[in-house]
Amino acid sequence: MKFPAEKLRNIEPSGIRELFAKAHGIENVISLGIGAPDVHTPDGLKEALKKAVDDNFNSYEQTPGYLQLRENIVHKYKTEYGVEYSSSGGSIVTCGGVQLIYIALQTYLKVGDEVLIQSPCFLTYPRQVVLAGGKLVWMPSTSDFKIDIEKTKELITDKTKMILLNFPSNPTGAVMTREELKEIVDLAVEHNLIILSDEVYEYYTFDDYKHVHVGSIEGAFERTLTVNTFSKTYAIPGWRMGYGVASTDLLKPIIEYHPWVIANATTPTQIALANFMRTKEADDFKQKVKEIFQKRRDVIVKGFNTLNGISCQIPNGSFFCYPDISNSKYPDCSEFSDKAFEEARVVLVPGTEFGPGQEHNVRASFGSVNNDQISEVVERLSKIL
Repeated sequence: MKFPAEKLRNIEPSGIRELFAKAHGIENVISLGIGAPDVHTPDGLKEALKKAVDDNFNSYEQTPGYLQLRENIVHKYKTEYGVEYSSSGGSIVTCGGVQLIYIALQTYLKVGDEVLIQSPCFLTYPRQVVLAGGKLVWMPSTSDFKIDIEKTKELITDKTKMILLNFPSNPTGAVMTREELKEIVDLAVEHNLIILSDEVYEYYTFDDYKHVHVGSIEGAFERTLTVNTFSKTYAIPGWRMGYGVASTDLLKPIIEYHPWVIANATTPTQIALANFMRTKEADDFKQKVKEIFQKRRDVIVKGFNTLNGISCQIPNGSFFCYPDISNSKYPDCSEFSDKAFEEARVVLVPGTEFGPGQEHNVRASFGSVNNDQISEVVERLSKIL
């Protein structure tokens, strides 16, 4: 029997997941591979989930999401960014941010539509564009991992449909300013492009940098779908709880598509989040985690820059850094990753997982390792370099 798998022929498996599986169960491995915070979920949120289950909120919920949760989401954007979305037609709750990106691409794209994506980028984006029948167009980065706007202008054709943004960035930790993002928004307005803005690391910006909500930029509101998630904010990646906001016109077809993928995101988790997200504990938790990550960032960047042949820029957001290994003993990222695992028991992700032209970088997550582990990683790598 032959099974149809045409769509999957052009989809590479996730190298990150392969590394995760490879390291699983092996003693003495320190993984800087997986993008998940190791901070424990807030106690109040765990108690809220238990209560929701005990109170029998275990049946179906409205397809776009529990209304109180959606009201809290739009309240967040109004109070934090001054942007008003509709709780009924301008917000949606999904099974993780990845699911929202998937249904957005499936909804908006037709076969052959071009999508502008930065290289490097989160490895899910290009695969999902291909699954939706779209065509990838890679935007080059500047030396500090921001989008090269002038070169991007040359890539736009009459088939360009969408531009995908992710700041703070996975894998680089780069952050673009409001002025820089305004240039991209102006480009989208000029060419009538949809903007899909993945802002899941919004609360983890460092030093003097503040997150810029793309939907708050003049000209962006009507054409921007913002993807977000509770996974990073409250350290619950396993709960698979994402959400999005957009104008009601832009979000309407996504809400119509959504029930044919899932009936609704899990009900008790929605109830728990609705009852937790506007508490003092929730606010304190975000600030605590931000401080933890900034201290880790300082340690890991300083450590990598002591290694022979390694150069690591300071990330201004997220919990990733993206060291350049081109002058090291192992300048190819795949070989570097293999050697780090085989000889130092350290997991690092090759840059080629994140787009073309990334052969001389590796991604390191400091979200799931403490400062002592980071120091141990640097010591181990120093012995093989």
